[in-house]
Amino acid sequence: MKPPKKKEKCKNCEGKGLVKLGDKKVKCQRCGGTGNKPGPATPSH
Repeated sequence: MKPPKKKEKCKNCEGKGLVKLGDKKVKCQRCGGTGNKPGPATPSH
């Protein structure tokens, strides 16, 4: 049995799921706020 694949952090928000936009924090567009690196399986909207 293979060990579970470790999820990579999203480079855009450093795994936080939020990005600073000026003085506001907004949901990371790249990962959709999950904080994980979006893979090819996740559909981009």
